[in-house]
Amino acid sequence: MKKEERKFNNDKSGLLNLIKNYSYSIKYLSFITGIIMLIAGLVIILFLRDIQTSGFILSVLGLIFIIISTIFNIAKIKLFLFSSKGKYSANTFFILLGTLIISVLVNSVIYVSNKNGTTPSWFRSDLTASKEYDLSNQALNSLENLSENMEIFIFLRNDSSKDAISIKRTEDLLSEFSRNSNKNTIKFKHIDPDLDPNLSSNLNIDRYLSGRDLPVLVFRLEESQRLSHIVGKDPNESIDIFNEKDVISGILISNQIKRKRVFFLSGHEERDINNMDRTSDSLGQARVTLERDNYDVSSITTDELSRIILNFSLSKELDLFPAAIIISDPLDEILDSEKNVIQEYISLGGNIMLLLEPGSPRGYIEMISSWGVISGEGTLIDQISYVAPNLEFLQIKDSNLQIPDHPITHNFDVIYFPGSKFIGLSLMPEEIPITDDGTPYIKAEPLAYTTINSWEETSKEIIEFNQEDISGPLPVALAVEAISSINGNPVKQESGEFLKSKMIISGDTDFASNRFIFSAKNEDLFANSVNWLTSDVELISIRPKVKVFRELVLTKDERNFVRWSGWIFLPALSLSLGFFSWWQRR
Repeated sequence: MKKEERKFNNDKSGLLNLIKNYSYSIKYLSFITGIIMLIAGLVIILFLRDIQTSGFILSVLGLIFIIISTIFNIAKIKLFLFSSKGKYSANTFFILLGTLIISVLVNSVIYVSNKNGTTPSWFRSDLTASKEYDLSNQALNSLENLSENMEIFIFLRNDSSKDAISIKRTEDLLSEFSRNSNKNTIKFKHIDPDLDPNLSSNLNIDRYLSGRDLPVLVFRLEESQRLSHIVGKDPNESIDIFNEKDVISGILISNQIKRKRVFFLSGHEERDINNMDRTSDSLGQARVTLERDNYDVSSITTDELSRIILNFSLSKELDLFPAAIIISDPLDEILDSEKNVIQEYISLGGNIMLLLEPGSPRGYIEMISSWGVISGEGTLIDQISYVAPNLEFLQIKDSNLQIPDHPITHNFDVIYFPGSKFIGLSLMPEEIPITDDGTPYIKAEPLAYTTINSWEETSKEIIEFNQEDISGPLPVALAVEAISSINGNPVKQESGEFLKSKMIISGDTDFASNRFIFSAKNEDLFANSVNWLTSDVELISIRPKVKVFRELVLTKDERNFVRWSGWIFLPALSLSLGFFSWWQRR
């Protein structure tokens, strides 16, 4: 009995001695385990939101392990801290801790300031090559001329990660405008149209979307309640659904006190401006484009225009005078009396856009022939720049030197004209009459050309160039500034300047139709043309910033060097240095 008791006591004392001998290792292991659990828990909390509860539990357990191991090693910790090595380690620790605390505080201040839009300008710096995050002078000028406080609503469904990114990018852009608006405040917020249908209806969103499920920016002045709408890009195509140009345009449009009147001539089987069908040849989408630029758009007959001209002649009220008249692909011939009305409108400083087609009635060109404009009879064919398989579907490209530099077409890359006749000037430059001070009566600039391998095809059976055809390059659209007709007399105003009229004449109407207006730069061509006619030059001159794309191009050998140096060389170097240090200290 005594032997068995002695044996049990020996086993017990052996176990205690074993625990005592390995207590340091157990304490050290528990401390390391606590550190690992704490770090793992924090990583889960920060990056794995679905299991944040597990991360929190893991972090708490890690802290418990660290605290317990620290309590059991308190004596050794005190001894270590008061040693020279401990003092050095403590200094290093507190330096690192202080650096960490300062970094957290600074980043917190920056985050809060950016969120509230209060970061001082001296604290921010745009290091991008094209300064894409700094506002342009045009943007700053638009803010300086802002007459009231403004609200901006971002209408976009938040259904996907792309939508969320696009919303954040738009908010970042608008925050720049809000931050730089010193004269009046700019507030902005995102609205999901499905969650707030009443606001969407009140702000007339559907009218400007016209059946398209796209993002919309709505600009509203607080006092006058004037609105403007800008339609953005599809988030599936680009995360930058709006750019600086869009915001500037919205501010300028909503800041206008008076809306300019633009009329589409009716009564001659012109294109329908109310049909919104995207597959039709109507101009409903073109009308919406003009309304988006804050124009008052409607139809008018020559009789109604005649009465407006009469009232204007009597009252001289500029508000009564149309800013521009658009004649879009008329099928019926114009009467002589109607020609006289439009010619009188032009002579009084009126502006017209004449959109024709191959086979359009000749009377419309005859109407403006007094200003030197001529047109062809057939359809333009281009063997170099076209949309296959239709040789008459013209692809006007800047890379082919087909787009001259003009305020309307500045920085354009591609325009589509799906079937056009040529439009030109009947006079050589030296044949154009000039005033006593050297001002030409007429200044005409082509907006688009065909290539050298083009011609006017008059045959409807065989598409083939022959000697009777007019060879290219040929202009398809013309911008004309005139102070008088060729045989007329320029009129000087009280300001001392000549009374001026502007004309846009195009050999194609389809480029502005519902079917093609959203292709390439067609919508910009139509909108810029009307902006140019009405002297809304600020809307034309706004250009989106060009983002610089810098690609690192490597050869095969260079790629292999980067790959193997990253995978093998650097890790091997670290291991070698570690082994050398261990060998020196062993």
